Amino acid sequence: FNGIDGLVYRDIPQPKLTNHGVLIKVTTLPVVPTDWKRETNAHATSEQLTSLPRTIGIGAVGQVVAVGRDRDAALLHQRVLVMNPTGSYSAYLLSENPAFIFPLPDDVSDESAAALTAGPGTALALKEAIEQHSATNIIITGANSVIGLYLLQMLRPTTHHLYPVVSPSSQAYFHEQLPALTSYTPETLPQLDNPLIIDIAGNSALLDAITTHCGHASIVSIALMTYDSHTPFQFVHEKFDPAHYQTFIRQLATHDLIAPIDRIFPVTQTKEAQHYAHDSHSRGRVLVTFNH
Repeated sequence: FNGIDGLVYRDIPQPKLTNHGVLIKVTTLPVVPTDWKRETNAHATSEQLTSLPRTIGIGAVGQVVAVGRDRDAALLHQRVLVMNPTGSYSAYLLSENPAFIFPLPDDVSDESAAALTAGPGTALALKEAIEQHSATNIIITGANSVIGLYLLQMLRPTTHHLYPVVSPSSQAYFHEQLPALTSYTPETLPQLDNPLIIDIAGNSALLDAITTHCGHASIVSIALMTYDSHTPFQFVHEKFDPAHYQTFIRQLATHDLIAPIDRIFPVTQTKEAQHYAHDSHSRGRVLVTFNH
């Protein structure tokens, strides 16, 4: 657990097809914060993933190249999004869970499908938290992030008053993505009473400033598990549901959902890709590909 630079590339045997398995040749993988957190801190991952060495990654896109005897033969040659929480960064993946494989229509690219990993599912959990709350003023920190952009797409149309908060350096990018919405910096945010703060940024100092500026706020966060304040606080996370991902894929196909994508690196530059995603302002999901 020495961080991004502790990653190593290794040749391993190709997985052997099982009766219940589907063998997938991987093309595209997302770079997600979960990876570098698990690479740095053994306490940031579940017990079964603390045994090293292990393969990083939780999702991938690829083409089915072999199907086991007890699986649907129609999957052969299909492009699929696959969830593989035990590790996805391999040229070939063996998936034995039918609920974790999602065939892709022709009009959904590998890149857009890969960007569904660790994105809209979390945004949907935040949308549900907003709908369950009585507040009409919704402040969203980290609104220019991948999850923030997914959430704001999901909230259109809405009767809520939305106040996306982004840094000054991210405002131009935010307006390129969602030109119909007004964004705010912490300095330009109006004084609001009883707002619900949707915390995507995970910046305690920013939350302190907003709660001081606005009266009687509540906070729902995906980035902080606790917040040392008298402000009502709730941590939420994605509850994986295959039906949600089938919906996200259909929405990509109809352009009702747009996947924000920044840069694509060859898989041999995974460390560089993670550093770029970790150290840069969010400009969309960073991906790596075996196609190079």
